[in-house]
Amino acid sequence: MDGEDSLPLFSHITYFLKSFFRLCVGASFFFAFAVLVGYYWLTTTLPPLQKFDARVRSPSVTIQAIDGTVLATYGDSFEEFLAAEDLPPFVPNAFLSVEDRRFYEHNGVDFLGVLRAAWRNFHAHRVVQGGSTLTQQLAKNMLMASGRFPITDRSLMRKLQEFILTLKIESYFSKPEILTLYLNRVYFGAGTYGIDAASRRYFHKSARELTLFEAAILAGILRAPSRYSPLANPQRACSRANLVLTAMEKAGFIGPKWRDEWPEWQQNFLASVRDIEKGSRYFADWVFETIPSIIGPIDQDLTVVTTLHTGLQHKTEEVLKKFHKEFGAEYKFSQAASIIMTPSGAVLAMVGGLDYGRSQFNRATSAMRQPGSAFKTFVYLTALEEGYDLDDKFDDSPYEQGEWKPGNYKWKTQGEISLLDAYVYSVNSVCIRLAKEVGIRKVIKIARRLGISSPLQANLTLSLGSSELTFLELIRAYAPFFNYGYACYPYGIYEIRNKSGEILYQKSEDRPIRIIEDDVLTKMKIMMRQVIARGTGRAANVDPYIAGKTGSNGNRDAWFFWGRDPMVDNDKASWNESSLRYIVDREGMVGCVWIGNDSTDLTMAPYSTGGRIPTRIGGELNKFILSEKPYIEEKSRNSAGEIRETKVEEDGDSGHVIQQTQFMSMDQLLQVETESEANKDKNEEGTPTISVENLRKTEEQVYSSLRDFDIPAQG
Repeated sequence: MDGEDSLPLFSHITYFLKSFFRLCVGASFFFAFAVLVGYYWLTTTLPPLQKFDARVRSPSVTIQAIDGTVLATYGDSFEEFLAAEDLPPFVPNAFLSVEDRRFYEHNGVDFLGVLRAAWRNFHAHRVVQGGSTLTQQLAKNMLMASGRFPITDRSLMRKLQEFILTLKIESYFSKPEILTLYLNRVYFGAGTYGIDAASRRYFHKSARELTLFEAAILAGILRAPSRYSPLANPQRACSRANLVLTAMEKAGFIGPKWRDEWPEWQQNFLASVRDIEKGSRYFADWVFETIPSIIGPIDQDLTVVTTLHTGLQHKTEEVLKKFHKEFGAEYKFSQAASIIMTPSGAVLAMVGGLDYGRSQFNRATSAMRQPGSAFKTFVYLTALEEGYDLDDKFDDSPYEQGEWKPGNYKWKTQGEISLLDAYVYSVNSVCIRLAKEVGIRKVIKIARRLGISSPLQANLTLSLGSSELTFLELIRAYAPFFNYGYACYPYGIYEIRNKSGEILYQKSEDRPIRIIEDDVLTKMKIMMRQVIARGTGRAANVDPYIAGKTGSNGNRDAWFFWGRDPMVDNDKASWNESSLRYIVDREGMVGCVWIGNDSTDLTMAPYSTGGRIPTRIGGELNKFILSEKPYIEEKSRNSAGEIRETKVEEDGDSGHVIQQTQFMSMDQLLQVETESEANKDKNEEGTPTISVENLRKTEEQVYSSLRDFDIPAQG
């Protein structure tokens, strides 16, 4: 009886176990099928490994200064595809030491490395180490480049595809091939991809020529390209490179000898890194924005050769920062900007602000500011064209029209003063009366002719610069005074070529358009020169041929515009064509300096006029520009064995450059050089090399009756 009762129970258990087994087998088959389908789907949607070295990117644009210095790059930059074995051994080893020290010991996923990273992160209570292998980074790079996932994606789907792609890469490529692909695809910041592009970007050389220190710098970038950029943060890049070299030593890739050389490496590197790129980015951005208007849409890699002179650019940045540091708090200004160019329009230097890293807004090209007294130049030009003369007398008493009562700053009323003195001392009331007599619409017409394109208010306040204008159009309007009266069209691009070297654009000579006649131009130049010699621009009087005009606007803007005529008329002279002085003497110069605050609600100190800080900045810049010799002395022998000495000098009366050649025996030459040394001390007392006697005589004859008022600068 008991045996019969146990049979049904046993059969039930047996039935249950068989059913469960069948269910498990079915589920296993279903799960395996699902895994296979999922794997197939995940695999078929992966990027093809056969095209792994294909690189989809936006065109790269490299902006260069006139001397070849790279100012900025835009778009994605790739260079030569280099095999790992073609590089110095320490280059790939630098990357392996910090990215994947067990690269040759795992099959794509380093489980030991994952556990080690998890343990260190647990103890640090934050992420201090990653567990991804170099192959996994390469797989992730490929997925991101294919556009299948955004760079911020952390989904399970992305991780699964990354895992599968990692295994496929390991099975498809050899270790050296994987290392080669990695080095040529990894991102180094600033739109730069691959070891060769990074080497050229940061060190201006092929990756084949990298030093151990430079390799460590590049390997250190990968952790955070913006944070460890050698251009943006050179000190931080050095600290990171030190960690890379330490890791290389621990891994046995290098010995400890590098520690002895480290101080010299670091010192040389930091000394070589200049902040020219940061300041010149304002100029580079402006140039980049103008490219489509010249050649159309950017659809290929381009190299753009610009007009920028790196020496002058660096000096302009340095001087602006220096004066802000010394006087910014006292005069209450937080920004400064400057443009210096040839009167024909080639921009030599452009500073759009004091710190590009904090503000990319280019004040030199985009800010709309009131020019103040700097606009008076166009009123006086109108008057001269209407027949007024420099010795015409005008009432200098304060002007009133209803509630509008503009002051004359510190000017003390004399009763009547000449048109010349009114301009030299920037007397507001005379300029208003002059604008009223000639007609404000005529003033606007002449301003338009000179290049002013912004809206202008057709009322008398315009005579004192009440309408907002850009720096670029203002300096364009001043340029014709130093360009023989011809119109100016500012530009920053000399040449555009593609990667194969084909020239797509080359700057050609503009057809000159005369917009100021000689007689009027001569009078304007006399007035502008007297502003520098005895008026509001005295602080910039560092050269007898500098002329200009100051400007200020209710303690919100302070300006200084200046220029210098071309001085060279002898094509046969032996010129040092790389000299900045050569460019200025050959083509002339026009410049602009502004100080103020971005917010017009913030005013500067009451005495922050153009005749103070801006003129001092202009004076220091002109000292730098004119400090170089524009010529090269040449010596050669004739058939008699005598030395032929060629000298290029400036004529004392005309200011023109002349060339003199004479043959002398060796004894004569030594005698001349000895006398030159003996007289050297006599020429170091600040006496101008160029005589202005002729100019002074002319001015004394014409303006002998004019009084020379010694008053504080107004403009």
